[in-house]
Amino acid sequence: MKTDRLVKYIDRLGGVAAAAQLSEAGFTPGLVEHAYKRGVIDKLTRGVYCSANVFDDEFTAVCARWKKCILSHGSALYLLGLSDRAPFSLDVTVPHGYNPKSLKDENPGIRIHHVSPKLHGLGLIEVKTPMGNRTRCYDAERSIADLIKERSKGEADAQLVRDAIGGYFKMEKRDLARLSKMCEAVGVRNELQTYLEVLT
Repeated sequence: MKTDRLVKYIDRLGGVAAAAQLSEAGFTPGLVEHAYKRGVIDKLTRGVYCSANVFDDEFTAVCARWKKCILSHGSALYLLGLSDRAPFSLDVTVPHGYNPKSLKDENPGIRIHHVSPKLHGLGLIEVKTPMGNRTRCYDAERSIADLIKERSKGEADAQLVRDAIGGYFKMEKRDLARLSKMCEAVGVRNELQTYLEVLT
């Protein structure tokens, strides 16, 4: 049955698929709507479908719907285990010039950070959300570099800075050379030096 093929296809994608992906794979909007109405698949947000057993997952829904969004700052630190604070609102980073009105309209509390296109993909990885879905996020080194930059502008919470940077320096897989490159790329190489002197 076509519906079974649709469900298996979404499962293969990790349980979440954008309408455009389903269309490219040959599934008609009518079939997708029929599967949704029957409860065979579910809808995370407009244009983003998921397996029926996937719970509402804001992290995944935003990145699946708005392809230029990468989870960053407090959201990334939480997903990476460098902060135990579940974010009240999502942090995403997008390239300059990308500003879909619907993103802010449908997620009123979201914090959108803009960077140059050459920095946008720097440190991009896939992580598993607390709901078990995979989504886009910055790695530990990029996230710490972004946090140091926010702190240098007086915009980051002091407790989050202490927890995240302290947690990073306790990580077995920390990569200080990579962290240094990330800080240089985002313009906080000197600020990193201060943290290194205190923490090492």
